[in-house]
Amino acid sequence: MQGLQVQLRSASPIRLAAEFDCGAGELVALVGPSGSGKTSMLRAIAGLWTPADAQGHIRVSGQQWLDTASGVQLSPQQRRAGLVFQHYALFPHMTALANVALAAGPDWTGADVQALLARLGLGALSARRPSQLSGGQQQRVALARALVRVMPRPSLATTETYLTGVLLLDEPFSAVDAPTRQTLYRELAALRQNVSVPMVLVTHDLQEARRLADRVVIVDAGQTLQTGAPAHVFASPRNARVAELVGIQNHFEGRFFKDRPGWGRLCWSDSPSSDKGLDLTVFDKNKIDDGTPVTWVLNGEQVDVMADGEALSLAEPGQTRLRCQLLEVLSLGEISLCTLRPEALPGQTLTLNLTTRLLDRLQVQAEGWVQLLIAPGALHIMPVRTK
Repeated sequence: MQGLQVQLRSASPIRLAAEFDCGAGELVALVGPSGSGKTSMLRAIAGLWTPADAQGHIRVSGQQWLDTASGVQLSPQQRRAGLVFQHYALFPHMTALANVALAAGPDWTGADVQALLARLGLGALSARRPSQLSGGQQQRVALARALVRVMPRPSLATTETYLTGVLLLDEPFSAVDAPTRQTLYRELAALRQNVSVPMVLVTHDLQEARRLADRVVIVDAGQTLQTGAPAHVFASPRNARVAELVGIQNHFEGRFFKDRPGWGRLCWSDSPSSDKGLDLTVFDKNKIDDGTPVTWVLNGEQVDVMADGEALSLAEPGQTRLRCQLLEVLSLGEISLCTLRPEALPGQTLTLNLTTRLLDRLQVQAEGWVQLLIAPGALHIMPVRTK
């Protein structure tokens, strides 16, 4: 199989239960809180860290980099892994050209390295040391140094370069300003069009993961909890912990009941054991039994907000209409963080991010009332985990 495959377990010194893959030309983002083990996974792939009790394998394009069952363990020098560190880790006494050339393979000449720097917009800066470069320029030098590790030969003139290694990016954009970050995003996108190499990005920025990644891997306490396309994972978390890690604000309890074929009824209550409360229409995917206690999340991006007096006819089939009182409006520039209380369930509140333009159109302020139209697809339900 082309690409990267990781299956690695360890109990100490850091608990690790990592299992994910990254295809050639794909960018996978490892997302999780600080201390969750994301960087440790990158270091394990690069061969910079291998726990004494590690079990599993790391494969790249079919080549075994680590296989504890057969005793294979390539050194960092034997692995074509290009690692971009969060703070670049450039040698301060060396020029940009020398920093990159140090990591280049024997088939690279000085002219090849210079050509790569020019390709990344650094041709005129190759003689400068890191202290003479801006943060964005240093980041590009670090990226060039990582690329020469994974490029088997200086095929710079080809339309597409197929690589046999993996590019590892450890929060490479966190230390630069917003304009530079946008420029680097574009350069990364352009790079992906010209090279076919697995790219693994570590980030704690959910928006960055959404913007850049083909798939995300949610990581917590050294364990990979869920993998999938960003839109799917963020809208349909596997469990309550994933919902928390991807920043879902509206997480509730209730009970699921089957209705007509293909449809179900979600009873929003104060406790999973209750079968009384506010009913919401949901899809029935035949994965949850009738009467099952559940936790569930609401995707605010799929909720329509209307003025209290707007016509009932605006509701579409399957949508739940919910009258709510606007309890609090906290302005955050163009977005306001709004807390609402359902009229039919006064003990509960939900949070929506509403634009200033929408609030102005609705002509509503705190203590006022609005109507929510909740599509079935905005609701994702999960069985209550039993210990």
